[in-house]
Amino acid sequence: MDIRTAVRAIPGTFWLAGLVRYFMFSRVLAQAEHQYESSSADVPPPRLRFRVHGALDTESYRAIGQSTAGVLTDAFRRHGISMAGLRVLDFGCGPGRVAAEFKPANPECELFGTDIDEEAIAWTSARLSTLATFCVNGAMPRLPFLDRTFDAAYTVSVFTHLDESSQFAWLQELARVVRPRGTVIATVHGACAQKGCSDHEKRQLARRGFAYRVGHKGRFKLDGLPDSYQTSFHTRGYVKATWSRWFELIEHMEGGLHGHQDVIVLRVR
Repeated sequence: MDIRTAVRAIPGTFWLAGLVRYFMFSRVLAQAEHQYESSSADVPPPRLRFRVHGALDTESYRAIGQSTAGVLTDAFRRHGISMAGLRVLDFGCGPGRVAAEFKPANPECELFGTDIDEEAIAWTSARLSTLATFCVNGAMPRLPFLDRTFDAAYTVSVFTHLDESSQFAWLQELARVVRPRGTVIATVHGACAQKGCSDHEKRQLARRGFAYRVGHKGRFKLDGLPDSYQTSFHTRGYVKATWSRWFELIEHMEGGLHGHQDVIVLRVR
């Protein structure tokens, strides 16, 4: 039995660990929010940064946003996709960490962003409206767009957190709003991220190619996102076998995003 499974097996241990993490994080977050209010920072407030970044410092937030936008831009260009005149969707944009860097790198595109986080979208709409048009989406489809609205889309660190049914629903929805033969780039937790999986998760991956880890919920879920937003893992074979219902798999780069998440380039069927 691995350590993660053993801890969960001890009554109250997992709950107690969540309680300790909650109080420690609440104190640090309160201090960060206070400092933010007295600054002239041009980044989202700490609580919004943490939801998408898992950290509170502004330097790494900016750096990851910039490098991620670079990875996406390079992938589009590598497959002959010019952004000139294209309508592009940032699905799961959060407070615009990637959008704020992707649009300046690709000024000729028309960028849209959508996310489940109403607070994040309120911030982006107020602060980043010159870069993109932002809107809120529900926990499940549909998006507020007509069929074939977009020429391309990207989605970073979204399918890394969805259960299987939600994953399939959103893949189908992206295939609806992006035109046929349009390009979609997504990231998943592939082989590089699976080294820390539990024995149970590794058995699931070996058997089905997909594993969904459920951690803390409610108040103890520090990112403030819905309880359904947990941690998912995909094998390369699973992506090829299941996502092909809606997409042609063009490229699968293991560890293509910062050596951790896989980058998958898809073409709508």
